[in-house]
Amino acid sequence: MPGFVTCGPNEALVVSGCCLVNPTIVPGGRVFVWPFIQRAQKLTLNTMTLTIESPKVYTQQGVPISVTGIAQLFFELSILLFVTPKKTSQIQHIARETLEGHQRAIMCTMSVEEIYKDRKVFQASF
Repeated sequence: MPGFVTCGPNEALVVSGCCLVNPTIVPGGRVFVWPFIQRAQKLTLNTMTLTIESPKVYTQQGVPISVTGIAQLFFELSILLFVTPKKTSQIQHIARETLEGHQRAIMCTMSVEEIYKDRKVFQASF
């Protein structure tokens, strides 16, 4: 049927356009989209693992270190931020850059000993 858009259980439809004040999010189902008036975008709800690398970060004492971290991105939390059409790779790139910035900001306030010995403080800072 024209106008009906469906998605799988691991996807969500974000419907935007005329007659909608805020985008409508339909996780795993189907929705009617008025052709040429509204638009539906599919986003995956799978958890994505990103490697966050920050080469040559200066600690609180000015010591340069290289840091590699792992982050998991849940798309449920980011759907509203990415209502404009973006590919999964674009969302990954934006998330990676944001997390790298946070990682650098946290590392520059800690000493080498704190980073090495007290990883829970570092994790809690994120």
